[in-house]
Amino acid sequence: MESKRYLMKKFLDYYRKAEIEMPKSFEKREFAFVPFEAFPEFYMQRHISFSSKEDFRSYIISNVPAHIYYSSAYYENPGKERMEEKGWLGADLIFDIDADHLPLKTESIEKALEVAKREVKKLLQVLKLDFGVKEPEVYFSGSRGYHVHVCEEEFLKLDSAERREIVDYLTLNNPKILQKKKIMDSNIALRVFAYLRQKKKLDGKELLKALQNPEDVLEKFRIYIDAPVTADVKRLIRMPGTLHGKTGLKVVKVEDIESFNPLKDAIAFGEEKIRLRVLKKIKIEIGEEKFNFDAGETAEIPEYAGIYFLCRGFATL
Repeated sequence: MESKRYLMKKFLDYYRKAEIEMPKSFEKREFAFVPFEAFPEFYMQRHISFSSKEDFRSYIISNVPAHIYYSSAYYENPGKERMEEKGWLGADLIFDIDADHLPLKTESIEKALEVAKREVKKLLQVLKLDFGVKEPEVYFSGSRGYHVHVCEEEFLKLDSAERREIVDYLTLNNPKILQKKKIMDSNIALRVFAYLRQKKKLDGKELLKALQNPEDVLEKFRIYIDAPVTADVKRLIRMPGTLHGKTGLKVVKVEDIESFNPLKDAIAFGEEKIRLRVLKKIKIEIGEEKFNFDAGETAEIPEYAGIYFLCRGFATL
């Protein structure tokens, strides 16, 4: 209980000071919140809409949420509880790359985030070169991955089936790759051909040669996205500038994916020391320090690290 009260106070302090930019056309979006009252349980209050930034700010200061979401979709009546009454107008195209959906063999959050970053870079290349996306927006999720938003007009009206086709193209989810007579029609053939075209190699023999070892090609070209997120035309996504209730880190826009370090660049709290009792073995580099504790230890550490441990359930006050 003491840990929850401490976290609520710190989240409130953050939201009182933070200048959170509202998403485009926020008046047409649904908002949803997970209240701290239920923490660490996850209970969502949704079907909420705002007509002004001031109303939004007043709400989060009064209610101190652990998580804040908004809809990828635009609605005529975003505050209606019945989906059929909302009046769907379109939706941003969203991609979620999360360490939980990657083929990882590590428990290190730092290494997992590096793998997620590589997937983001692969995704951005394909979106730009194969789909003509001009300005994809990349956000750190606040925890174990990244979100990529495509808000360009030509993608907003895509329905779920069309978005699933994009998912299949990116994830190479097409069994035709193993049917040699139809291999030229498969997603992997299309992707490899696009790759070879970029390399100025248009020879069909090169394509067939590249496809001789399907599993090798799949591993090179598959992009590990969370498919249901992209296919969903009414998805709730974490709001940039807000805090992730399971880490205390910020959901932040990534301007330079190469140099971005989430365990430094997404820190929301300061250096003030807090004293914790460690519940689980911890080994992590966050901020400018490395931490390595065994369960049962007592430690005095900067609040940015302490809040991370408390939110993750690794420690208690």
